[in-house]
Parts: sequence; C-alpha cells; structure tokens
Amino acid sequence: MKTTVKYVVLKSSDYQLGTPLFQEEIDADNQYFDQIPAEIAYQNHKFKVKSKELKRLYLAEEQEESQTIIVKVLAAP
Repeated sequence: MKTTVKYVVLKSSDYQLGTPLFQEEIDADNQYFDQIPAEIAYQNHKFKVKSKELKRLYLAEEQEESQTIIVKVLAAP
C-alpha cells in the first residue's frame, strides 16, 4: 500500500523543535510500522526514535488504501 513516512525532530542541537527531517514515499505492507528501527541515521547524524504515529486511510470508491506514519526522533548522543 502507498505509505508516507515523515520524520520529525523533537530535540537536537542542529535542528529546531518540530523540524521535518525528511519524508519518504514508499510501497509497504501494513506491518511496516512495526519494522521501523529504534535508531536512524540521516546526513551523518544519528537519531533515536521517541514515538511513532500511524494513520490508515481507505478510499471506498477507489478501493485504495494508504497509510501515513509520523516518526518523532531525538538526537542520539
């Protein structure tokens, strides 16, 4: 299903609170939410996942399912 994953910074010395880190559009199954790692690397910085939010949408007329995942991260020490 169409999946949008948004990474948002909660705490970092290099980014302001709430700064969107990056976003990716992928084709993933409904288990992808549980497969997001506890730590991610982006532009030579490491981030620890603080929380994840999942929203699924099903469009009945088009019989299309999509999901949006918001991953909130903290700068790893």
